[in-house]
Amino acid sequence: MTKLIYIDGLEVELTRKRVKKMNMRVKAPDGRIVISAPYIVPDKAVIAFVRSKREWIDRAVSRVRAKAAAHPEPADKKEKESRRRDLKRRIEERLPVIEKATGLYCNGWTVRDMHTRWGSCNTRTHHINLSLMLATRSDAELDYVILHELVHTVVPDHGPDFYALMDRFMPGWKKIRKALNYG
Repeated sequence: MTKLIYIDGLEVELTRKRVKKMNMRVKAPDGRIVISAPYIVPDKAVIAFVRSKREWIDRAVSRVRAKAAAHPEPADKKEKESRRRDLKRRIEERLPVIEKATGLYCNGWTVRDMHTRWGSCNTRTHHINLSLMLATRSDAELDYVILHELVHTVVPDHGPDFYALMDRFMPGWKKIRKALNYG
């Protein structure tokens, strides 16, 4: 069950679910506030939760809207396909360089219209998927995502071995990841 509630001027989309605790997200591109809450939590507890997180919400909404303004969605299908072609060309240039430098190889790649992640890796087949959203990002950010997914071909999780390889092959990766996710 989903309903809209208004808390101190904020419109909040509240969904009751079989979850253990409340969680809140700010959705791109418009900064919608979405909360999932257990059925047993009363509305006044949700209101108190939102009020306690007000500063975080304001910062998150601003960041999401700024990011959407800086990297707008393609206006039409033609522009989207143009971005896809350009991104594929960039990947075709960058991927072999990164593979050769690291010794990590994928068995194929695809550009997908993903909106919640920059990339993914099938650790069984070693096929990587890269988000079309990377078309508007820098070469350094594209290289970071490619490397991230290539590392997953040998380390499936985000444990110490994963981060050791990231540090080895791209010492400044944390700064690039921050720019990618918050810039």
